[in-house]
Amino acid sequence: MVFRYPIADLHIHAFNPAQAQDVLDMADELPLAAFNILSATSLGARFLANNFLSAWIKLKADGRGYAFAGFNYPFNGLPSADDFLTQAKRFDALGFDGIKMMDGKPNIRRKNSAALDDPAYDPMLSYLEEAGLPVLYHVNDPAEFWHWNQMPEWAKAMGDTVFYGDGRYPPKEEIEAETLRMAAKHPKLKLILAHFFFTADSLERTVEIFETYPNISYDITPGWEMFESFAERRDDWIAFFDKYKTRIFFGSDTTSDHWRVTIENLRRVLETGDRFESFEENCHGLDLSEDTLRSIYLGNFRSLLPNPPRPMEIGALLDEIGRLKTSDIETEVRTELDQYEKMLRELNLRETKGAAA
Repeated sequence: MVFRYPIADLHIHAFNPAQAQDVLDMADELPLAAFNILSATSLGARFLANNFLSAWIKLKADGRGYAFAGFNYPFNGLPSADDFLTQAKRFDALGFDGIKMMDGKPNIRRKNSAALDDPAYDPMLSYLEEAGLPVLYHVNDPAEFWHWNQMPEWAKAMGDTVFYGDGRYPPKEEIEAETLRMAAKHPKLKLILAHFFFTADSLERTVEIFETYPNISYDITPGWEMFESFAERRDDWIAFFDKYKTRIFFGSDTTSDHWRVTIENLRRVLETGDRFESFEENCHGLDLSEDTLRSIYLGNFRSLLPNPPRPMEIGALLDEIGRLKTSDIETEVRTELDQYEKMLRELNLRETKGAAA
């Protein structure tokens, strides 16, 4: 596949070293002008080590890679306000380029038992405002996930892990309202809401959000249900993309075994007028203008993040791993920290030898 213009991917995850190498290979194959790895630590304590795999990918990417850190959470509930703030300052000092949060994903929102505008977040978010560090935030999931009969078959196959209509989860509207109150409290926060904030089913609501909250941007990382919504009011959505092109980011969310299909279908949605089906959703390409494509593909990424990426010191990352290994952590997490420590030390050794050559 060949994109029409240079492209940067703001939204990629990797959960193990094999996937980390897949990310680097994908970046070379496409090729990507730049890409951003999002840590998944906010999925829970089991994922505490993911920050360091994300940092390793950034350091291996020869100036094309960026990394957003994720907060470390207790087994239940939120970190304290002081802990949130301390972690944010630590990630800033380590050279992470921003923060990835998933607290708005309904199952995590339920586990944390705290609204997204809870005061515990405020000192940390205020710090990120002043530091200019962006937050890429997963909030909500497709509206269909609250209605079993409307869910796609692939989601039903996951059972009740992504079905939120049984009364145990906050309504989608409640989580959305919490997010917007948070954005209003922190108007200088560079807030990117992943997956189009799952508002593509209402053009009018999306316009209202963009007009009311100038600090909010979206990424177009699939869920594919958004692209079916775009197809239903294609001309109106094309006008939306043209008007708000500086606040929409490209993202793929993929290093899966079908990543080529996912990214090719994203290209077809944005660059062509093709009609096709993608993951049970009916798509009709938007065939966006050159100016709009250039903004979404690379321009907005460059406006958001410094080029080159913020520097990272491997020694400081190793010190942080050592600090975490003295805490009460799961055996699997300790094993991953050992593995990522070894990978970072090997990378440091190669860099040292290269500098001396």
